[in-house]
Amino acid sequence: MKNILLLTTLILFISSCKKDVDYVVSGKVTDFDGQPIDSVTIRLKNKAFDDIYETLSDSDGNYSMEVKEGDYYCLYAIKLSEYRVNRLEYWTWNVPVHKNITINPQYERMELYGINVFEPQVTPQETYMVYFRPMSLTKTLQFISEQKVNKKKFETAEKTENLLNRSDKLINTAPDSILPEELVIEINGIKSEILEINKITEYARGFKMYGYVVQVLKPEKQEYIDSEYDFISITLHSKETNEIGKGEAFVKRTK
Repeated sequence: MKNILLLTTLILFISSCKKDVDYVVSGKVTDFDGQPIDSVTIRLKNKAFDDIYETLSDSDGNYSMEVKEGDYYCLYAIKLSEYRVNRLEYWTWNVPVHKNITINPQYERMELYGINVFEPQVTPQETYMVYFRPMSLTKTLQFISEQKVNKKKFETAEKTENLLNRSDKLINTAPDSILPEELVIEINGIKSEILEINKITEYARGFKMYGYVVQVLKPEKQEYIDSEYDFISITLHSKETNEIGKGEAFVKRTK
């Protein structure tokens, strides 16, 4: 009995001494010419969109933050003084912090939002379906003007949909179409073959918006990849508006 009590006490003591593991999320924020962007706000969020960690990029565009081990909903980056003025946002989704990781935001006037990645339920599992909602700043400003929304109110509003005419249910800020040559999708840094591009309508908070589902071929398995996640990177350079944007996401690989 004494031995059991001693063992129980020892286990409780070890558990109480165990500390949360910290890892570093770091990277460099640049434009699409490779020039660093300073004073960019980088936030790591949970699924409720609470800001869990926050930091700023330095004069060379570098940032670093020490965070608790865990799975985070997204990483967001924007220079707040530029948001909705001459740039939109950068996002990485489903961020698994179980080791030190590097995320290098790039952004301009085309935002690629709400990225989701999944495998079609068919064998062989050689493709990914990649969903994203592209938003052009040019088309957004045009739409806001048509809605007769004050530009300054738009730039500072927490939720822009609160400014819109609810009778107009469609927010059309996406490119009318996307051609394969306008789009680059990389998986773990390797360019993937684009098989299909389909435009769809998405419902969100009382409105409808356009999104795209793109089917891509997975690259051949590479033995040097030691992570259980694939890192998906999407870059869109729209010919329609001559705007460029980037968004990224982690997806857990199937065995």
